[in-house]
Amino acid sequence: MQTLPINVLDLASRPAGGTNADAVAGSIRLAQVAEDLGYDRFWVAEHHNMPAIASSAPPVLIAGIAARTERIRVGSGGVMLPNHAPLVVAEQFGTLRALYGDRIDLGIGRAPGTDGATAMALRRSTEGLGVDDFPQQLVDLIGFFHGGLAEDNPLRGITAYPGLGDAPQMWLLGSSGFSAQVAGVLGLPFTFAHHFAGDGTEAALAVYRDRFEPSSFLAEPHAMIAVSVISDDDAEVVRRESLPGLITYIRMRQGKKPAPVSLEEALAYRFSPYEQDLVQTRNRRQAIGTPDQVDAALTTLLGSTGADELMVSPQASSLAGRIRSLEIVAGLRTAA
Repeated sequence: MQTLPINVLDLASRPAGGTNADAVAGSIRLAQVAEDLGYDRFWVAEHHNMPAIASSAPPVLIAGIAARTERIRVGSGGVMLPNHAPLVVAEQFGTLRALYGDRIDLGIGRAPGTDGATAMALRRSTEGLGVDDFPQQLVDLIGFFHGGLAEDNPLRGITAYPGLGDAPQMWLLGSSGFSAQVAGVLGLPFTFAHHFAGDGTEAALAVYRDRFEPSSFLAEPHAMIAVSVISDDDAEVVRRESLPGLITYIRMRQGKKPAPVSLEEALAYRFSPYEQDLVQTRNRRQAIGTPDQVDAALTTLLGSTGADELMVSPQASSLAGRIRSLEIVAGLRTAA
């Protein structure tokens, strides 16, 4: 881990009893801490209609974070492209790059980041809810940044201002073999969502590397994995910091839109045997525990995946807990 780029994925979590302003301020503070600790990138995810998450507008949040940091790369993990017109994404991220130079990353995903009804509200149509249109949307977006749209593309006569010539570093995100194939064919760097699809990580990265074609972006495949991290020197603190998120996960699996869970509610909650199995399966390949346990988990995972970069998603329920988790991972990097 000593030379491996290490990055952060943030959800702008809203604390129980807190406001959206608290969530955004916490995200900015976490980015500043990550920069001070030597992390390389800080990405924010796109989610909608989720009471516990305030990262519904990545370009706006990226602008706020980039304005309050100096060195760390800031980007999206990701922008869910089917929710947006490629031209709008190109203009937004072209503007971000005009503002902050070569510190901006554009991670692109194809999932809606929400439920089907909310996705339809975002897109104002039932069209585009499948996966078939995604590769063309991605090609269009690349064309707006770099030019070269095909002669028969109806968008060929449109130019993104800003956008053309202002391309951020682009990544393709995925949690399955489909996005891995697309990233490989287009020669893009690829990030796998191990933090919620951990059983498919090695297989997806193998597909990506097998299908990779050299491009103007990359000569060789370049892969990153995102991992959930909750760590503290005290195992009881780890348990307490984990509980609210586990309850939120269970309720989301039940089709609910849960509000932030307080620590008091979490401590009083009684997990059924089924729920215990569910959360154990979810956390089995994540980096949750004391520093030694996190070190072992990350070492094993990096060894089995051969990832070129690591992205940690701090999942502690409190901002202090997320900061402590980043401090511990940064310490492991220094000690490696």
